[in-house]
Amino acid sequence: MKTVSVLTIVSIAGVASAQAVSVGNGNPANLGNDPFSNRATLWDNGDTDGTNGYSQATSGVFGASRSTLDDFEVTDNAGWILNDFHTLGLWSSGAVNQGTGYVLNFWSDNAGSPGAPIASANVTSYAENVTGRSWFSRPEVAIDVTYDDVFLAPGRYWVEMQVVGPENHFQMVRSGVTGSESWVNYSDLGGLQSGSAIFGAAADIAFSLTGDVAPAPGALALLGLGGLAAARRRR
Repeated sequence: MKTVSVLTIVSIAGVASAQAVSVGNGNPANLGNDPFSNRATLWDNGDTDGTNGYSQATSGVFGASRSTLDDFEVTDNAGWILNDFHTLGLWSSGAVNQGTGYVLNFWSDNAGSPGAPIASANVTSYAENVTGRSWFSRPEVAIDVTYDDVFLAPGRYWVEMQVVGPENHFQMVRSGVTGSESWVNYSDLGGLQSGSAIFGAAADIAFSLTGDVAPAPGALALLGLGGLAAARRRR
C-alpha cells in the first residue's frame, strides 16, 4: 500500500514539473521505442572529463551527510520505470572496493534547481569495479547500483547520490552542463548549494539511468485482454 502511495506522489510531481520547465542543451540517450521489460539506457549524462570530483560522505564519516545531485528529464509520454544507476568516483585514500552500499533519492524540480525529495530507492545491490583510468593520482571506480522499480511520469527530476563507505568519496564530474548544473547537499557546509557556489565552476555529474519505458495505458489494456484470452483457451 505504501509503494502505491509513493508512486502516485512521484507521478503527480512529474506532471507538474513537465508543465513548468524544459530541458536544456544536451544529447541524452533516450531509447523511447524499446519494448517493455527490455532494459535500456534511458538517460546518459556523459562521461567525466576529469576536471573535478565533488566530495560526498555519509554522516558516520565526518559527522554530517554530504551528497550530490543532478537533473535529468523523463522524455517518454508513458513515463519511465527506473531500476539501475551507474556513476564514476574516486576514494580519497586511493584504495578501491571500499563501498558497502548506496543511498539514492529522487527529487522534484523547482525552476531549474532541486525541489524536494519525492522517492527513495530501495537499493538491492551495489558493485564497484576499477575502470583502468586514474584522476588526481587515484584509480577511478565504476559504481553500479540496482534498486526496486521507481516509476516517474514525464518531467524533470533530480537524482541524489551518496556512496556508503569508510572515508571521503569523490563523485566525478564534467565541465559540460546538460540542463542545470549539479548541486551538493553539504549538511556541514550550509546545506543545499549549487556546485559552482562551492567549487567556483558549473559542472555535470557523470551518471546514467537504466530501466524501461513504461507501457502506454492502451498497451496495458491489451496485455490484460491477452491474458484473459489465454485463460479462456486453457479452459
